[in-house]
Amino acid sequence: MRFGRAVCLAITAILLMNELVFPVRVAAITDPQRYMLQEAWAVDDECRTQGAGAVSLAGNNNVEKILNFYMRKGLNLAQASGIVGNMMQESGLKPNVVQGGKLIGENETYTLQNGVGFGLVQWTFTGRQKPLQDHIDKMGVKNTDLGGQLSFTWVELSGPYLSTLNNLKRTNDPVEAAVVVHDGYESSADSDSAVRSVRGGNAKKVYDQYKNAPALAGSTASSEMNNPSGEEKVDEHGQAASDTSQSTSESSDSSCASSSFSGGNLDQTLKAYAWPTYKGMTIKPTDAYAAAVKKALAGGYYVGGTTATTRGIDCGGFVTLLVRDSGYDPGYNYNGKGGPTSSQEAWMQKNWVKIKPEDVTPGKLQQGDVAINSSHTFIYVGDRGKKPDGFGATIASASLDERAPMADTQQSATQPGYNWYRKK
Repeated sequence: MRFGRAVCLAITAILLMNELVFPVRVAAITDPQRYMLQEAWAVDDECRTQGAGAVSLAGNNNVEKILNFYMRKGLNLAQASGIVGNMMQESGLKPNVVQGGKLIGENETYTLQNGVGFGLVQWTFTGRQKPLQDHIDKMGVKNTDLGGQLSFTWVELSGPYLSTLNNLKRTNDPVEAAVVVHDGYESSADSDSAVRSVRGGNAKKVYDQYKNAPALAGSTASSEMNNPSGEEKVDEHGQAASDTSQSTSESSDSSCASSSFSGGNLDQTLKAYAWPTYKGMTIKPTDAYAAAVKKALAGGYYVGGTTATTRGIDCGGFVTLLVRDSGYDPGYNYNGKGGPTSSQEAWMQKNWVKIKPEDVTPGKLQQGDVAINSSHTFIYVGDRGKKPDGFGATIASASLDERAPMADTQQSATQPGYNWYRKK
């Protein structure tokens, strides 16, 4: 299968054809600096009621709509261009294209066929086609819907292809971004040089077209671009300031924690502070964790995160708050006033016990054991391989400025490169 982030520039159809439409081969199983690196905001819709029109897109054409979608998810222009460059080669940015070039009509119903590429990234085999169709059905839109397909690409990138998304976020070069997306998500038979020249070339042209244009998303973009669903009031994140739909839906969704938490043991605190399922790259914490971060900041405690909007969105900050607030070890990380991973490991070396490598197995690890290396830390929340009731993993973690605390199905207790510590 070919696996396959304002007023916008006034681009006429002719100019768009000349500047932005590149040779497409449908899969045959087959200040300017601020804008270029601008930060857009992640939007977590998992606790909202899904239905027709659940994904709102902004832009004058599919190039702009796709860029806008990914940039509102947190990617910058170069990174989003890398995705677009690949989609141009896969589908010509047509969500209704079938392998070989056939286009599904607006009034037609298309049934996905195993072995036949379809859509923006030419999903070809049942292993990915069925999850795509299931996702589309849940949203209540047709499988040819642009927003629905984009939504599913984000599900894939923030789930089974998370390493690709992480690698994509490490580059600000559109050509390199296209290579990352191809190698880690599309995986076609194209040669390295072809990927770089064609897909990377597509990405570079898109990037150059928009790098000095009014922002497509982010803090400098118009509300129409950052808030295409059209709510009247928009906060500094480009989200509805007066939106009550999320809190309403959260009350009926067991996967969405509330802020009514008033303290408890490690297990209870975990379920209040961390999403019980893996939600991918979202900086939206549970209400209880957001309240805990606010309280910790007021007291001068360490929470991590590098911006005002991502305080507490940090692996070490989450572990520190969870261990201390639960009463599991109030002295953790220098009474909560230490720092990131290096500080925490230094504290654990003096106050906890290092677990022998042969004892680092799911059958021997206990709730509260902490794994740490030079750049990341996470906590084992299961008990000898058993998940906590109502929690989707034996590991809980967060990631600096990009992922709120949640059940972590992406990491393994036995993965190399970590030291493990246990409370004495």
